[in-house]
Amino acid sequence: MGKQELNALPDGELIRRAQRGEREAFEAVYERYHSRLYRLLYGMLGNPADAADLTQEAFVRAYDKLDQLQSDGHMYGWLRRTAVNLGIDMIRRRQTVRFESLDQPFENEEGGSMAMEAEDPSASPLEELESKTLQAAVLEAMATLTPDHRAVVAMHYLEDMSVDDVAKLLEVPPGTVKSRLSRARDAMRRYLSDYVEG
Repeated sequence: MGKQELNALPDGELIRRAQRGEREAFEAVYERYHSRLYRLLYGMLGNPADAADLTQEAFVRAYDKLDQLQSDGHMYGWLRRTAVNLGIDMIRRRQTVRFESLDQPFENEEGGSMAMEAEDPSASPLEELESKTLQAAVLEAMATLTPDHRAVVAMHYLEDMSVDDVAKLLEVPPGTVKSRLSRARDAMRRYLSDYVEG
């Protein structure tokens, strides 16, 4: 089966094929979810090297547990849960995380360039400077959050996950996620008070 045909298969079929020893099937899963997982971890950690390392670690763990994975089509959910747990563990171990600019392109695993946000070609130099200053301040504010708060912020705002989905992933009640989001927003608002009006 060719690469294009494999890429068109649903997750469940790719998992079944990978469990039967078809290496190309697992490579298709990797290609399908690598960038998305990397962006999630980059949002949590703010460091491209750490995000790349943990992205690889999540896939290594998936490969090592391939025989235990269910072919019910929820591969990204499993990978995301593993990556979030790895990210939280790293944040807790370090307690201080270096953040780098999300608005600057960075190199991904394939050697290509990725940017978290496209620049506005109609923006004036002053507007661009203000935007970059605010983005840097937001990253600094995120770095002050607890690991649990940083994780829910990354999942809810960067992964665009619902409160219920975050709660299921973290195995906590939705009210806990709402509380963490509220506290994280309050902490970031206080940190960013010099940058926003009101």
